[in-house]
Amino acid sequence: MSLSGALQIGRSGILASRTAIEVIGNNLSNVSTEGYHRRSVQLATVQGAEIQNGVFLDRGVQIQSIVRNISQALENRLRGSISDEASSQVKQDILSQLQSIENEFTDNDLSTNLTAFFDAWSELANTPGDASKRTLVIEQSKSLATFLQGMRSQMTDLRDQMLGTAEDAVGAANDMLDQIAALNQQISVTEAGSAGASSLRDKRDQLVNDLSQYLDVSTNEQPNGALDVFVGSIPVVLNNRNRGLALQEDYVGDQKDVQLVLAQDGSPLLATTGKIPALIAAGDGDIQDAIDDLDQFAGALIYQVNRIFSQSQSDAATTSVTADNAVSDVDAALNTSEAGLPFTVKHGSFQISLTQTGSGLRETSSIAIDLDNIDTDNNTTLAGLAQAIDDLDHVSASIDASGRLHIDSDSSDYQITFSDDTSGVLAALGLQSFFTGTSAADISVNAQVQANPNLMAVAQGHIAGDNRGALAIADLRNENLADLGGISMTELWDRHVEVFAVRLSQANAQADADTLVRGNLESQQQAISGVNVDEETINLLSFQRAYQGSAKFISVVDQLMQTLLEMV
Repeated sequence: MSLSGALQIGRSGILASRTAIEVIGNNLSNVSTEGYHRRSVQLATVQGAEIQNGVFLDRGVQIQSIVRNISQALENRLRGSISDEASSQVKQDILSQLQSIENEFTDNDLSTNLTAFFDAWSELANTPGDASKRTLVIEQSKSLATFLQGMRSQMTDLRDQMLGTAEDAVGAANDMLDQIAALNQQISVTEAGSAGASSLRDKRDQLVNDLSQYLDVSTNEQPNGALDVFVGSIPVVLNNRNRGLALQEDYVGDQKDVQLVLAQDGSPLLATTGKIPALIAAGDGDIQDAIDDLDQFAGALIYQVNRIFSQSQSDAATTSVTADNAVSDVDAALNTSEAGLPFTVKHGSFQISLTQTGSGLRETSSIAIDLDNIDTDNNTTLAGLAQAIDDLDHVSASIDASGRLHIDSDSSDYQITFSDDTSGVLAALGLQSFFTGTSAADISVNAQVQANPNLMAVAQGHIAGDNRGALAIADLRNENLADLGGISMTELWDRHVEVFAVRLSQANAQADADTLVRGNLESQQQAISGVNVDEETINLLSFQRAYQGSAKFISVVDQLMQTLLEMV
């Protein structure tokens, strides 16, 4: 080996060590930079020449590459865990907000209002003629109805808020997709010129991680360095083009259906985890379940109270009764969907009485509700019911244009009362009702009852001073009802509270588990890609010594050359 060759060996060592020190310095300066992946210098021996037969001497060291320390499989797993954690946190937050709306186990919750409602009826049953007790029942009932409406309104607002948040999240995700597409272009141009684009790749990978908070994505890198981004099997970023995300809203009846689609052509995107799918699912999932349960409870309360109230008697003379609920098709059987009644009518009958106020004489007739489906042509329709009532003496029945039944006595001398309804048709139609409405959205106390407490129907059997009607409504608190599957009104709501408490507990546990998984994967990722200051310091000292050794080697070779020149 010539002395000049020895100088080249020393030079290669100095250059390699200097570059390694610069890389280490860059690592240390980015120790707190989010998304930074540690760089490593890969060194290789410079292939030498044969200095004599069978003897080879290498010619120093060269930098083979400067690489980003990254495990793509681990990065993909980490992104999946980010999406999972975001989903579980959204679900946890939504259930917590629903719990706050219901506000159970406090002094201002539905259970407390329901207890006050039944207590008022119980007190009225003790003194059925007490005007103040009747007024108390009306006020407690109004308070309960207002509370139910308020709860439902808050739940509906929460659902709309979640959909608004989903729209904002789609906008944020589209911004990230635009940036990824732009970085694809920069990386393709930079690396085509044989220049590394590690910083651009770090930035792009961080954007994909941030995007994973919004929806679960997969990636595929092209030979030119561009990264295609997929949701399910559909690409949302191709090379340097963002195809975009959008929310598509459709209505099924009065129910809004929201779907994540590709903005370019409306193709459905099957995202399963992340903030956007979780927010969309909340509207059709937990929030809608809470609304449905509240509506079911309110509907059951309306029907059960009206079922008793409609076949009880008040102190006031009633000469005209109009149904609250309209029938869509007056010629359809009352228990069919074509009739459109909000409550179910069963096979049975009820009694209608016409009492002459002057003489006290009472004529009672039984009206059959034929819904046994043995002869469907004879099933009771609203038109048939109106005709059956109209055929009675001293009373007439008609149906208005909206499909509501009107019953009127022929003169003010005849009072109309109902009793012994085994079909539920009176409550289903809303004849002589206490509550109006069909759900928590529109429940209210009958305006006529509010205006005249004497219309409170608390007696049964046409006995003055009787309390059986009020007592029966008070007993709904704990009575096991066949219509509710053998549970009481109180238990119906308690079951809802219990189910949502379990859901919240499960959501909390899932959120904690997903956070733990993400933390573990981040620790693994940092072990591969993160900057360890202690490790980098050791490497720095090592390359410093290598640099000094190469410099010393050049100094020795220089001295040899000087000695050789002096000998000439």
